[in-house]
Amino acid sequence: MEIMEIDEENVEEFSPLIDEDLADDIQRVFFRGIGVKDDDDVPVGALVYELYESESEEDTKSLIRLFKAEDEEVGRLLMEEYAEFVKEDDIVESFYEVEDEAVAKKLKRFGFSLDSREGVEINFNVEYLSGLPIVNHLKNPSYIMSLKDISVLQFRSVIKECLFKGRKGLLEDLAYLPMKWFDMEVSACSVSDDKVDGMLLIRKTPSDMLYVLLYVAFGHRPEQKLYQMLLYSARMIVEHYPPETRIIINRYHENVRNLTQKIFPDQNGNKVYYGIRKEQ
Repeated sequence: MEIMEIDEENVEEFSPLIDEDLADDIQRVFFRGIGVKDDDDVPVGALVYELYESESEEDTKSLIRLFKAEDEEVGRLLMEEYAEFVKEDDIVESFYEVEDEAVAKKLKRFGFSLDSREGVEINFNVEYLSGLPIVNHLKNPSYIMSLKDISVLQFRSVIKECLFKGRKGLLEDLAYLPMKWFDMEVSACSVSDDKVDGMLLIRKTPSDMLYVLLYVAFGHRPEQKLYQMLLYSARMIVEHYPPETRIIINRYHENVRNLTQKIFPDQNGNKVYYGIRKEQ
């Protein structure tokens, strides 16, 4: 067997194991990948993880995004190589969250804890969104607009403020992502006196999924801005995407959870399995 690092140059070789969305993430600055091929050059294992807090004074953590192994031996090879990456990246803790219980049980055999809970993500399609009266009938205030309606300078200015205040949403690499990486039509902004004081950033993935990745507001009445941006983006998504397109919102922050419960009260997360492992 051959074990190797997976990067943007060879990630397509692991397409049987890594879907196109995660393959697209491999090129991002804090993503890492490890792969195993058998003697016939067939991919039989892959592990992809993302670093957190690696450029701050906090301890570096690793979120395992994917763990697939054909058998126990492949899993052992992946974890042995991952141990070397852990040392190189100074990772002090690894964690995971998956819907597949079998994957969680495999990770438990390598020293991870195993618990379950409701997942933080809610997932629905545009058809569901278009049927909500609140999305169709509420008037949009003039201070809410699409990301495409602000300048790159305004965008970078609010990103700088987000980084200063530690508000990176789900984007550990927020500082490195260009404005055009997001869907600029359906992503929303709040603007007061020519200053952007709120953003809801949505990424359209290669598989045409829509992910809400950053959801912040500053200044006066931030909750109202968040509410209006979410409704604005919902309306724009209904206008620009077909009914089967799926939208994923990660309720990573209490404000996000409260707002999604208000607008999408019948949406709940799937059951997930999660665990951690102390490193070094």
